[in-house]
This record gives sequence, structure tokens and C-alpha cells, in this order.
Amino acid sequence: MPTTKTAEKEMRVAERRKARNKSIHSQTKTTISQAEAVVASGDLEAAKKEVKHAISALDKEAGKGKVHSNNAARHKSRLMKKLNKAAAASKTQAAK
Repeated sequence: MPTTKTAEKEMRVAERRKARNKSIHSQTKTTISQAEAVVASGDLEAAKKEVKHAISALDKEAGKGKVHSNNAARHKSRLMKKLNKAAAASKTQAAK
């Protein structure tokens, strides 16, 4: 437990920040999941749009310091890898 008034105030401030950060992080995770689901469905145009939206959310979160920049970069890289793999698979199917 905090022993000073300033420590008590910092605890209250930390709780408010934690609540705000949690909702932002939750929304970002939701956009990533939605993007992965659309990529898996095979609709490339919608997938590109969703991946772009998810990358934007990750960049905003990293820019504000809510997540580490390397963490955001890793998620963006994995999303793009899945999108590129789906695009390559559709090209090979179209070629056949």
C-alpha cells in the first residue's frame, strides 16, 4: 500500500490509464483478428482493406507508447506474410 499522498494519487492515475489502455489494446487485437479472418476467407480486396486498417491501429498504438514498437512491427509483419501467402495462392489457382 502507498504510504504517501503522492503515491496514492499515482495509483489512482495508473488505474485510469490502465483502463484506457486496455480498451485501446482490446480494439487493436479485435482488428487484427478480423483481418486474419478475412485473409483466411480468401477475399483479397476485403483482406487488403482490413489489413491496412489493422496496421494503422497498430501504428497508432505504438506511436502513443501503448505497445512496444517491435511488438507492433512483429504483428504487422505476420499480417502481411499471411496476406502475401493468400495472394500467391490465389494467383496459382488462377493460373491453373
